[in-house]
Amino acid sequence: MKYRIFLIVFILFGSSLLALPGNEVKMDLTGVKVFLTGAEIQHFAKYKVDKGVTEIVLKGLASGINRNSINLSAKGDAVIISVVQRFDYLKPAEQNPVVKALEDSLETLNQKLYLKQGELDVLKYEIELLMANKEIGTDSKGVTVTDLQKISEYFRKRFTEIKSSQLSIMNQSKKIEKEVDRIKKQLAELNARLNRPENELIVTVSAKSSTQLDLTLTYLVNEAGWQPVYDIRVDNLNGPVNFNYKANVWQRSGVDWNDVNIILSTRNPVQNNAKPELYPWFIDFQQAALYKDRVGAAQKSLAAAPVAMSSEIQMAESMADYISVDQKQLSVEFNPSLKYSVPSDGKPYTVAIRDYSVSARYTYYAAPKLDDNAFLVAYLTDWNNLNLLPGTANIYFENSFVGESFIDPFTSEDSLKISLGRDQSITVKREVMKDFTEDKFLSSDVERFFGFEIVVRNNKNIPVKILIEDQVPISKNEEIEVKLIDSSWGKYTVKDGKIGWDINIEGSKSLTKKLVYSVRYPNGQKIQGL
Repeated sequence: MKYRIFLIVFILFGSSLLALPGNEVKMDLTGVKVFLTGAEIQHFAKYKVDKGVTEIVLKGLASGINRNSINLSAKGDAVIISVVQRFDYLKPAEQNPVVKALEDSLETLNQKLYLKQGELDVLKYEIELLMANKEIGTDSKGVTVTDLQKISEYFRKRFTEIKSSQLSIMNQSKKIEKEVDRIKKQLAELNARLNRPENELIVTVSAKSSTQLDLTLTYLVNEAGWQPVYDIRVDNLNGPVNFNYKANVWQRSGVDWNDVNIILSTRNPVQNNAKPELYPWFIDFQQAALYKDRVGAAQKSLAAAPVAMSSEIQMAESMADYISVDQKQLSVEFNPSLKYSVPSDGKPYTVAIRDYSVSARYTYYAAPKLDDNAFLVAYLTDWNNLNLLPGTANIYFENSFVGESFIDPFTSEDSLKISLGRDQSITVKREVMKDFTEDKFLSSDVERFFGFEIVVRNNKNIPVKILIEDQVPISKNEEIEVKLIDSSWGKYTVKDGKIGWDINIEGSKSLTKKLVYSVRYPNGQKIQGL
């Protein structure tokens, strides 16, 4: 048998073209490739056509198809003449089990409300009955004091009981009404999503003889994507950092992805892919005009992360072991060998990507000018091969959740720094030294002195290593002179004005460092930022 594949695609809207109902084909969902923004959906179907021209209606497609991305191929002895896209607005609403359950609950609640209203009506009629018979005597026969007391007590007791019952019923009705309102809103949201007009493709094929076609369809949808998220676990400061690399996958394509192969790609097909251009740079007495890259920093290629796996990285056995990593020319793809299900509800569903165990160097860090606490930091050197993306990380230390952090692999540094949270057992105090609070007035200048005493206390019973950082101001004017007087042998970086002390401090011990500097500037001037 000869195989011919011809494809001519016409994308039309509001087409009046009607294919025969008997030629409808429900396309099976066979795979999804999810990008950081958007997804590529693949369908497959077999269909037998007779000799001549046949129109086939492909159904079961997503609602938000990117028209320019439609790609249909056919395997068989036939020619595809055209492909036309249309919406079926006459499709009967499908009875979704979730919608059916909500509608049943709504009916039950409405019945309860009806009964509560009936109880209120009965109590109302009883009050009217009591009020209609409030006359307790006749002209010929009086009422004794004892009888009057008994009747009065009965009226008071019964009216109190009725009012209490009415109040209780009204409170119960309000709760039911709130639940009714909540279900109605949920139903409105579900019906709006589930009862979208169905996308259809009308495929016209021409066959020389009766033949079976293997139809493969792919297209892009925008309402989908995935975000990286990490669980980072450190058992002790002598062990490695354990990464659980995961993805939160979401979609609102109008089609549930049930038990299908899902590939995660770092590519972003909706991003501007036009390369920047440099134009002539003209200068004049006016302000120079410089072309700015319209794409900006957001166009940093996510494909820059290399994929070769380091032998020092140990993989733990988990669901993530069923995912392979494929390095493409412009992206990285994670290919699970297991199938997943992601409903079309816009909620995030977790897919395990990889588990890593990476050797790390641990140290503490403190900037007492900003915070009195010390932060435990892990420095990872063999991280370039992990294909990490910027994302939120849940931090666990010694089997306890300590908080969230953020991983940004787009750094030029050799080590990837991960903040593991505060350690309350190490305190760092920064106090002003009173001996350096007076200013010196020179002939035409003022020299101000600043002095700080930094006290580090290790309340642990084991030694720790900690990096303390402070800073001195940087002058942007030659008339402003900054002079470092005392840094207690700290490392001074002139470029950024930072002073750093790498300290090893024994358990239950304290250390003190000093920082003294001066700022000299012309008298009568005010210094911004000092």
